[in-house]
Amino acid sequence: MDRIIKHKQQKGAVLPIAAAISSIVIITIIIVWLLLWTKPQPQVTLEHLAPVKVALVEVEKRLVQPHEIIIGRLQPIKTAQIRFEVSGNVIARNVEPGNVVSTSSVLIKLNAFDYQDQLQQMAAELTIERKGVSRDKELLTLAQNNLQLQQQEEQRLQSLVARNLIAQSQLDSTRQRVFDLQAEVARLEYSVATSNARVQMKKAQHDLAKRNLNRTTLTAPFDGVVNEIFVDEGDYVNANDIALTLADVSQFDVQLDVRGEVITGLELNQQVEVQINGIELLGSVVALQFDPDVNTNTHQVRVRISSENIQSGMLATVYMPLAVQAESVLIPISAVLNQYGNAYVYTIVNNIINKTPIQLGRRISNEVVVLAGLDVGQMIVARDVNSLADQQQVTTE
Repeated sequence: MDRIIKHKQQKGAVLPIAAAISSIVIITIIIVWLLLWTKPQPQVTLEHLAPVKVALVEVEKRLVQPHEIIIGRLQPIKTAQIRFEVSGNVIARNVEPGNVVSTSSVLIKLNAFDYQDQLQQMAAELTIERKGVSRDKELLTLAQNNLQLQQQEEQRLQSLVARNLIAQSQLDSTRQRVFDLQAEVARLEYSVATSNARVQMKKAQHDLAKRNLNRTTLTAPFDGVVNEIFVDEGDYVNANDIALTLADVSQFDVQLDVRGEVITGLELNQQVEVQINGIELLGSVVALQFDPDVNTNTHQVRVRISSENIQSGMLATVYMPLAVQAESVLIPISAVLNQYGNAYVYTIVNNIINKTPIQLGRRISNEVVVLAGLDVGQMIVARDVNSLADQQQVTTE
């Protein structure tokens, strides 16, 4: 019983505490709400920005010389694949890739013993043929004289037979010798008549053997640098095998494929501007293809460049001049604002800039041709147009 009474006393004591805590929370919420409700609103203060300083340029009209920028790769002016014209074993290799050689320098040698023997044989046969021609001429003279004597003997025996002083068989024997001599004369006349042809044939065989002997030694056809070698000592090579490649690097060519519009502004030996690794050079047009390629409809142009600071394989930027155009309105490319596929410039009136649409033509270096939208003499903002807005107040530099 005492426990029940004690429990009720404790419960009666907790209720007033809970009520007090709830009152405090409610009062706190009300105070916070009142503070937020009565908070002063921020005041917006508009500050006027200082006018932007801009650079102006005057729109002008003048004759223009447009250029076509084409990029190509440098290559030596001459590159040759040196081939063997005879077969044999390589007995000497006198050069390595990168060696500089001059015209007629010995590059590679083949075993030449067989070709030397062949040349000696052809030389002997030529000598024999020439001696044979002299012999046949002498024999022909003797045979003709002998034939003349036999013919005279035949006439004498005919008169004796007619008088029955000798037998007919003697006359027949003489006639047979005359026939034999006539055949010998005819053979020798043919031999003498064809002697020059036989000598020329033997001489041609001799000259061919001599050339083949010379071909066992491979020499440089021009001054250049050995680029690649495909054979070594001891290798057996066949005729027409490539032995090495040789390049003439005294000058360089850049071969370009250009449109028909470009080819009309070019001529042989014309000087054009070339840029290689930031170096500005002059090149000369050495070849023009006026009839275009049937597949690409482009024309091949070759430009030759001389410089000690370039090498094969470098990229060259060539500025091909086009035909001179009539007077055109030009503005700096930095003055053009491109938005959503359209082009604009900022014109200026009373220090207020106006966004003006324009129609652009060809770009020429750092300038662009304006086809419509501007008049000569107008002032426009020259650069930094992306940071500007229409109707903005500016000051000028």
